[in-house]
Amino acid sequence: DDASSIPIFHDLVLQTIDDIEREIRVETNDNNYDDAKEDDNIALRNYNELLERKKYIRAIASDVDGTLLSSGQSIHARTLRAVMRAIHEAYPHTNNGDDDNLNTDATTTPTRIRRIQHFFPATGKSKAGASSSLGPQLSPLISSCPGVYLQGLYCVDAHGNIIFEKKLPQKAIEAAEDLVEEFGISIMGYDGDELYTTEFTEVVRSLSEYYGEPPCKFVFADTGIDDDNIIENNDANDNKQRLNKKSPLKLAQHSPGMHKILLMDPDPEKLTTIIRPRLEQLAQIHGVTVTQAVPTMLELLPGGCSKADGVARVCRALGIDPGKELLAVGDAENDVGMLELAAIGVAVGNACEMARGAADFVMKEESAEGGAGLALEMFALEMMK
Repeated sequence: DDASSIPIFHDLVLQTIDDIEREIRVETNDNNYDDAKEDDNIALRNYNELLERKKYIRAIASDVDGTLLSSGQSIHARTLRAVMRAIHEAYPHTNNGDDDNLNTDATTTPTRIRRIQHFFPATGKSKAGASSSLGPQLSPLISSCPGVYLQGLYCVDAHGNIIFEKKLPQKAIEAAEDLVEEFGISIMGYDGDELYTTEFTEVVRSLSEYYGEPPCKFVFADTGIDDDNIIENNDANDNKQRLNKKSPLKLAQHSPGMHKILLMDPDPEKLTTIIRPRLEQLAQIHGVTVTQAVPTMLELLPGGCSKADGVARVCRALGIDPGKELLAVGDAENDVGMLELAAIGVAVGNACEMARGAADFVMKEESAEGGAGLALEMFALEMMK
């Protein structure tokens, strides 16, 4: 994790190309070698073009799960440092007015040029869930940032003011709940930072226990009993006694509505081959959208909405031209539009094929290896010496 041991990335690119050339000379004939060398030259030209674009980057949008956070829901030290540097550069008040502490590593020389004006998460998580999962050092800082939450369905400025929000039509939720009953899978709905379900299954519990989301609860009619007393981390017998006093409702009966719902199952293949085709049909009928960020979860969103749309809305509110001034970093299917929208779209090393194909640059390093942090240094911040 010692940043001082990492050379300037341009040198790394040249060294990598030189290594590839030596391997190719051994393993291929001259014609194949010439073709491969041309591919490397193209890669280097593309990298140099991205360095030119870096000069105009004023904002950073980053996915959370699989990008800032590893599959184990931890954040690499390099990524933590880079995100803190970006936030301090964009919002100096978050650094207690101490300009000499912009880098969290006291052994490094602080950067004093505040070219980055905005940093914001762009995630499928709730605002509370994103803040909680990023840990005690970043959580209070994220509250001072704009944000794209719930796949672009809940967008806020740096003061927490809502820029945009949209909820699912009730008929779409009803149809999804019928699908859940037919196939015996789990369902969960988001109303902002409030999460609801109809059954506390293991995959539902994982949202709070593993992914850091707020605990789920049931939907109830207004009976005068405190609904918050029946939540997933309560004693099962206690919940049962309370449930005897009133019956849970379906998610579609939640009167404020839901921003999005998740259809979940521990078997990713079942979701992909059986559930998703049916959900896509349902979505077409009701004018809603399907996306996926985690293999065990399918997401149903209001029509005309996506993470990319949310990023565009936040950029517009901030006075940022995303095609010229935005760096976006992601890893999953739901990041594709955001990566395509940005002036520089970067996929971390563990990204899915769709995200890799949409990115301008694919990191060798995965999220668990600090890939997102290195991407921020390469294409937005100054490299740590």
